[in-house]
Amino acid sequence: MKMMFLRAGIVMFAFSAASSHAAGLLDNYVVGFSKAIDTKEASAVAYNWDTRTLMVTNDEEEDDGTNIWGEYDLNGNKTATIILSGCLSLGSSQCDAEGLAYVGNGQYVVAEERYQDIALLSQTGVDGTTRTYTAYPDAPTISVGPDAGNSGLEGIAYNKVTGDFFGVKERSPETIWKISGANFGTETATVTELFDIAALPGLDRLSDIAVLSNGIFSATPFGDNLLILSGRSFNLLEVTQAGQILSSYDLSGFKSLVDPANQGGKFEGLTLDDAGNIYLVSDDGDGPNQSYLLKLSYAGSVPEPATWAMMLGGFALIGSTMRRRKVALAFS
Repeated sequence: MKMMFLRAGIVMFAFSAASSHAAGLLDNYVVGFSKAIDTKEASAVAYNWDTRTLMVTNDEEEDDGTNIWGEYDLNGNKTATIILSGCLSLGSSQCDAEGLAYVGNGQYVVAEERYQDIALLSQTGVDGTTRTYTAYPDAPTISVGPDAGNSGLEGIAYNKVTGDFFGVKERSPETIWKISGANFGTETATVTELFDIAALPGLDRLSDIAVLSNGIFSATPFGDNLLILSGRSFNLLEVTQAGQILSSYDLSGFKSLVDPANQGGKFEGLTLDDAGNIYLVSDDGDGPNQSYLLKLSYAGSVPEPATWAMMLGGFALIGSTMRRRKVALAFS
């Protein structure tokens, strides 16, 4: 009996530490670096887990209708220039790549804000450090919502465990979507509103979304949670898929960096690498600001899967012990 309660005590200690850790995930981050990047109007960032690189989008097309993105290593050094063509075929100022997610096998899904579409992009060519990807008109596309002008689909995330996407609509109204069963062959998906945005008070517009399931957090209790970025509010939230806020990270200390001229520079894109480090990109607003890549390094610890197994086994042991005690009392 003493051994039984000793094991239960160890399990409860582990659970207490893990619960405290999980409830304040964003408290475990420290600034890694902030680095100026030459991708203009940086609007989204996605982590490629195959090459361990970051893809950064630009949401404004060139005069010839191309859209120029950048690829960076995890230290913020540029490794490639990315070219997408066909913006002019979408109409004037309609190449608005505001969200990006890596989906494996060298492919990315880009979120177009105004039409509220997600499109699948594949590499089509390479010339030294310059690579080309699927032209916009040729990309298989899934509609997430009706045309929304400059207030539509602002961010996209991909859960490689379940295959689901999550998207955020910037405003009018602010919305968080779950996109299930995405099939780019048939260009269909099921789109549902995840929860009422009123559950996240104090956010002035939504900028991006990220999942915690793709890296070291996948086997933990908070692996199903989401990160929500509001660039205008300089705030990052950890939330459950039911809309409960678990932790937050105040980004206002970076305002003087990303918006020194007070011309609307703000964080627009969000992603995580395998180790749980967070990367954000800022646009240059309406003034002479500079786009930046910010790394928030994860400084916490994640219990090994064996620890979670021990905890679950411990709960079963405690439950069994309590049931036996109740039976004994009933018959005494």
